[in-house]
Amino acid sequence: MASPEHKGLAPFTRESLEVMEQHSAIKHSEEHKEDLKPNTDLEAGKELPFVYGNLPRAMVSEPLEDVDPYYKNKMTFIVLNKKRTVFRFSATWCTLSPFNSVRRTAIKILVHPFFQLLILISILIDCIFMSMTDLPKWGPALQNTLLGIYTFEILVKLIARGIWAGSFYFFGDPWNWLDFSVTLFEHISRYSPPNFISIFQITRNLRILKIIPLNQGLKSFVGILIHCLKKLTGVIILTLFFLSIFSLIGMGLFMGNLKHKCLRWPQENETETLHNRTGNSYYIRETENFYYLEGERYALLCGNRTDAGQCPEGYVCVKAGVNPDYGYTNFDSFGWTLLALFRLMMQDYPEALYHQILYASGKVYMIFFVVISFWFAFYMASLFLGILAISCEEEKQRAAEKAKKIEPELQQALMELQEGNKAAETKTTEIEMKKRSSTSMITSLDMLDDATIRHKEELRKSRKRCPFCWYRFAKTFLIWNCSPCWLKLKEFVHMIIMDPFTDLFLTICIILNVHFLALEHYPMSLETNNILNIENQVFIGIFTAEMIFKIIAMHPYGYFQVGWNIYDSLIVFHGLVELYVTHCHGLAVFRSFRVLRIFKLGRYWPTFKILLLTLGNSMMALKDLVLLLFTFIFFSAVLGLKLFGSNYKIYVCNIDEDCQLPRWHMHDFLHSFLNVFRILCGEWIETLWDCFKVAGQFSCIPFYMMVILVGNLLVSNPCFKIFLENCIVVWHFHNVDL
Repeated sequence: MASPEHKGLAPFTRESLEVMEQHSAIKHSEEHKEDLKPNTDLEAGKELPFVYGNLPRAMVSEPLEDVDPYYKNKMTFIVLNKKRTVFRFSATWCTLSPFNSVRRTAIKILVHPFFQLLILISILIDCIFMSMTDLPKWGPALQNTLLGIYTFEILVKLIARGIWAGSFYFFGDPWNWLDFSVTLFEHISRYSPPNFISIFQITRNLRILKIIPLNQGLKSFVGILIHCLKKLTGVIILTLFFLSIFSLIGMGLFMGNLKHKCLRWPQENETETLHNRTGNSYYIRETENFYYLEGERYALLCGNRTDAGQCPEGYVCVKAGVNPDYGYTNFDSFGWTLLALFRLMMQDYPEALYHQILYASGKVYMIFFVVISFWFAFYMASLFLGILAISCEEEKQRAAEKAKKIEPELQQALMELQEGNKAAETKTTEIEMKKRSSTSMITSLDMLDDATIRHKEELRKSRKRCPFCWYRFAKTFLIWNCSPCWLKLKEFVHMIIMDPFTDLFLTICIILNVHFLALEHYPMSLETNNILNIENQVFIGIFTAEMIFKIIAMHPYGYFQVGWNIYDSLIVFHGLVELYVTHCHGLAVFRSFRVLRIFKLGRYWPTFKILLLTLGNSMMALKDLVLLLFTFIFFSAVLGLKLFGSNYKIYVCNIDEDCQLPRWHMHDFLHSFLNVFRILCGEWIETLWDCFKVAGQFSCIPFYMMVILVGNLLVSNPCFKIFLENCIVVWHFHNVDL
């Protein structure tokens, strides 16, 4: 809520600017300290609180005095659009005067919702064209149009906010730096040599991120991610330190061991020709001389220890050839060892690496992998979650302290609002009495305050949510009070259906129904199928009887006022419809909706209900996070397409003998999107090897590390945080109810 010191909304005039300059000069001369902080409810981008009343049309898109006491002497003013969104601007140097007609026009354009909608539509169109491999003929013309719109946006922001780098200036916002840089690079690419065009085209993909500042929810979640990153800085450094330590240990233990292979070597009874071939220095390099298991691409690994892999008869274990997995899995240098251990930490196909080391070095080294798995997969992950939980608790404490400070202000504001409502109602009543008593008061009625008339309309609408005929219909047909006999029957049914033992019986029926649903399998015998059909009809009958009895006990009007009753009725109607359409061809999908009956337990099982509420609140809180995750995946897919798309087509023979694109590639947007999604799911090492073969290590590793770290470690962590917050809130309210 706003501070109680506010004096309402007032236009920002030259006198206001002079008063602010005088206060600012006095403040600098006295050098006294004020314990004021910005009001979070009056931040730029948020809606103006309701305690400031209605927004007159004359004040829309016009400079107003800042209502936040913190900015009283900060030489700022605010502008509100039709949606009451707060825009804060600076009134000091490096800008045009707030009373300059050019700047006022730029501010009106900037705060208008249509301008933001135009930018959003332009970005979405640009995203569509970024995902296309081949542009249509009119594509360049459209790109020039979009570039003109982005340039116009930057000019409007520069004029409206100024060119300085302080607060509320153009260069004081990092998102404006992004817009300016991308637009500048695109202008430069129009006149740059062909060798540099590809570099500038890649930077053009950053324009996808312009969607984030246009949505306040996305922008706030980016702030949460940055806050989480700051909290996790120490853990990240500690993780890199331990990765480096274990990498050095791994190099000392396994360097060169993954090149051990079983080489065919002549025995005493072999022919002289084979003896002559082994004397050739190139014999050991020929891959056909290694031992391969059936269906395997790489030669069988072996070791010189007794507990390592042994070669079959006629073969000896030598260090020759290349490392497995195209030569990318090894412990021969610090970089490759670090990649292998990072793969183990992320648990991506770790069993293959376990087998390779055990075959080449011995089973005793399994201890090394157990320590790594425990240390990174459990200890470090717990440390990550623990720090997030501590951060969540700190934010809860700050929110509680803020609520304690705001509560008196909120009560005072509500009291003032209630007094205003009562005064408005009294004034409206007097107006109606005067209208009835005399027609001479029409002139005075036209001079009434707009807020009073608007309150009267809102009060009238709130009291009449539905047409009056609906209430007459409900009272006549949906409330059954026919006769004394019917009322006695109603009381008897109410006593039975509301009994706790009835709830226990229904709970048992739901659990049994779920148990029978779990007994379905394929193929089923005719006898089993008949038994399951009979039990389904029995439970449908029980649930139908429950619905009928509750309608009798509560009347239809009262029955459908409860959300759980509506859900129960939908389950019953689905079961009845299923009895008629289950034998129809193509409509057997109705059977899959039977599983929804398990959620009926939420009515009779409080703990299950709390879990459902927690999940529901978490999903509502995650809607912006899901949109942010999709934006990141889309950006990564487009970036992968621009970086590696052509390489997959040119160097396809490096990864496939038939020169055919593999299933996972980035030559088009769809496969690039699926590849990024697979990386986020934790399976990335195999596609990274293919990327190495077509694009090289120095371009693939930064891209993959960006997707893995930002996607898995930063985007998924707020999910835990939001779920924890909602879980605590739901459990708190449950305990209060108890």
